[in-house]
Amino acid sequence: MNDYRKNSLVYVGTYTYGDSKGLYSFELNHETCKTSNLQLVAELSHPTYVATCKEKNLLYSVIKQEDLGGTRAFKIKSDHTLSEINTILAEGKSPCHLSFDKNFNYVFSGNYHEATITIMRICEDGSLSEPTEVVKHTGKGSGIVADRQEKPHVHYCALTPDEKFLAVVDLGLDATIFYPFNKLNGTLDKHNKIVIPSAPGSGPRHLIFHNSLNYFYIIHELSADVEAYAYNSKDCTIEKLQTINTLPKDFSGDNLGAAIRISPNGKFLYTSNRGSDTISIFKIDEHTGLISFIHHVSTFGKGPRDFSFDPSGKFLIVANQNTDSVIFYEVNCETGLLTKLEEELAISNPVCISISNL
Repeated sequence: MNDYRKNSLVYVGTYTYGDSKGLYSFELNHETCKTSNLQLVAELSHPTYVATCKEKNLLYSVIKQEDLGGTRAFKIKSDHTLSEINTILAEGKSPCHLSFDKNFNYVFSGNYHEATITIMRICEDGSLSEPTEVVKHTGKGSGIVADRQEKPHVHYCALTPDEKFLAVVDLGLDATIFYPFNKLNGTLDKHNKIVIPSAPGSGPRHLIFHNSLNYFYIIHELSADVEAYAYNSKDCTIEKLQTINTLPKDFSGDNLGAAIRISPNGKFLYTSNRGSDTISIFKIDEHTGLISFIHHVSTFGKGPRDFSFDPSGKFLIVANQNTDSVIFYEVNCETGLLTKLEEELAISNPVCISISNL
């Protein structure tokens, strides 16, 4: 019998082209980084982003269903397979990002193609309510990169740590927007928003707040830059601190920035690039919030769209979309450096890694 206290449950979202049938899971041993029980847990179309609520044994996934897109709620069963609870759909393509509030009362959904932010209440049985709020970014994009910024493209939405704002990253607008959030009724204040502009043509993609300090960082898909900011929760002010590029200096090919994570100990920031196919490692100055480059490491595959730490912080898991591989690194928690491990899984078109303790 497995010792579940030593294991994490990892869900892998995919594009269902080629051999992929939907959403997969496997177990990861915290001590050895050995995997077991790889299985298809839900057969569905393009579950490209998933978020798990281990406290309630719930999982939420974006889905595509004919001409509709939306979010599906699942109950996680004892064998880690999934039982559908309900689905909330809307016309258009599927969302690209999901997040929760701290108490798991709401799901926040960002849709790149439709440029919408949708808020749904989580009911007692884990089902999703009809939206309490849908905000659509309208008008033209920045237009700097014509085929990517012709209109708004919401790529990320999640609450600030104090839950005063929903932070929305819009690649098409070259901007991140902080909307005041009303947690009583699940709505946004569109009139008192804070707009944080990024460099023209940089294409902001994802944002991450520091685990314990008042700093956040934005990864830009089109420029591969990271911007560092200070966030003052008391007076709700934001100060830009730094812009730093994440690409290897000798790389000159086509590239798209992808994921951004902070180590569980809060000491290091990591980003992935699709093109250079590297993970970039930075040290975080806890006093200033500034980051300094440490090292680039190959992803040993192409298209590292997502990566995540296991709960122990000892291992990093990378999804290489274009080479159908999930690879593993050991993390040196003192230096931030990564060492490639022999463990590797073959999963078609992996694009999202979601991890929880068993």
